[in-house]
Amino acid sequence: MSNIISFNQNTPIDDWICMSNMVTDAFINVLSLSGSILAETTEEKQLIVWLSEKDQSFVGLGTVGFEIVEMPWNKETFTHDKNFLLNAVRSAENKLGWEKLDYIPEFILPNLKKFREQLGKMTEDDIDDNALYEWLNSADSSDPVNRGFPRCKKHHTLLTFLGCQICNSNA
Repeated sequence: MSNIISFNQNTPIDDWICMSNMVTDAFINVLSLSGSILAETTEEKQLIVWLSEKDQSFVGLGTVGFEIVEMPWNKETFTHDKNFLLNAVRSAENKLGWEKLDYIPEFILPNLKKFREQLGKMTEDDIDDNALYEWLNSADSSDPVNRGFPRCKKHHTLLTFLGCQICNSNA
């Protein structure tokens, strides 16, 4: 099984990011690490938590692919948030936070580059106006997005309702 990340439903197959389950875990792990280190605003933290929720150990193998336009973008802070996420990807490419992993996932570098390139295409007009509302509305009161964005004691990553992405992928 594999996971596919694309810009939107019209993305040509050649531009898809297709990753095995193992590569997907590493991809999400390094984005969770770099993003958690860099995130300061609520919107930045929301984007990292949303990505970290792509946790195959709970959601299921081969089921965490997504389209970039489906992410919980906020139109009011879009330009800042896009720049933040691009910086988080660049930082992951520069191995920010990798020392917290028990492996060196250099094999994901081409996928991070392709993800950064796809993010670069995103404009405010591409935002799904309902994505942020629906995602936040589905979170119950105990969800970390409603409790001040707690962090994993071991990895210092932002927690999701599933726990720590990295702890879960190591279990």
